Amino acid sequence: MNNNRKNKTTSFLIGLFLLFFAIILFFIFCLCRKSSYIPERNFIVEQTDDDSFSRLLVDKKISNNFAIAKLTIKIMRLFRYRTRFGEYSLPEHVSLLEAIKIIDSGSVVIHKITIPEGFSVLQVMRRLEKDENLLGEIESFPPEGSLMPDTYCFKYPTQKKDIIHMAKKAMKDFIKCEWPKRSPKCFLKNSGEALILASIVEKETNVEKEKIAGVYLRRLKIDMKLQSCPTAIYAHKKGDKLGHQLKYSELTIADPHNTYVYKGLPPTPISNPGKDSIIAVLHPEETDDLFFVCDRDGKHVFAKTYDEHKRNIAKVRHLDVSEVR
Repeated sequence: MNNNRKNKTTSFLIGLFLLFFAIILFFIFCLCRKSSYIPERNFIVEQTDDDSFSRLLVDKKISNNFAIAKLTIKIMRLFRYRTRFGEYSLPEHVSLLEAIKIIDSGSVVIHKITIPEGFSVLQVMRRLEKDENLLGEIESFPPEGSLMPDTYCFKYPTQKKDIIHMAKKAMKDFIKCEWPKRSPKCFLKNSGEALILASIVEKETNVEKEKIAGVYLRRLKIDMKLQSCPTAIYAHKKGDKLGHQLKYSELTIADPHNTYVYKGLPPTPISNPGKDSIIAVLHPEETDDLFFVCDRDGKHVFAKTYDEHKRNIAKVRHLDVSEVR
């Protein structure tokens, strides 16, 4: 009789152990099996409570069962794993265990957006609008020339206005730092004028910026029109692309930004200049030259007189001097 009881107890314990072992194996299987998760976009955790996170795991097909997902999260918390807010890059068919580990790490996705040197505010705003990783709407455009060209890193949930704020602050801080260090050769009245001229230099050239800045400063000094083609283009398009080569007839538009018509600096910048262009204006090369033309190598041929300039144009463009206006 005692042996029967002992055998039944032993059988019960063995059965209980096997059941417990089976449950553990099933749980490990659920943790480690490959899921049906296919990333269409990055995995975003907005609510970190157990119920919301469990539903998210089920919705994204990382777990097949809400109860198992929730139990897993609670058990993982005992091992100090946490659900962290943010955007994560999860691999295809990620297991439940891998997903929880990645999200616990807090290694959120870092996005980047680049504002190229010489982009107008209009072009920058279009780029921000097209970026699917940025949230919110652009309520108003910042002033032309107020955004520092650079690559800006951001993470979810960054608003478009946040990037604008970062770029404005970067420009403001740079100007504030560099303006007091300017060369005596930069005789402009204030940092605003320096920014305007730097925006013209930015659109004119990628090379010899200090020399180009020196030419424009010399023109300003003798009260000569700047006659910058980019200003005429800006007068037409207000920061948009012209779409064709600038025509001679388009140089006469009566707009304050057009330096072929009006003397002095335009009323505002015509682009967002980069650091090199700003530095070039603050530390220009001293020169007696008043004219320049871009050659076929992207460099410039400079001249002190208009007759010399016409000869340079004729040579660069393979024209007769009489054909040069």
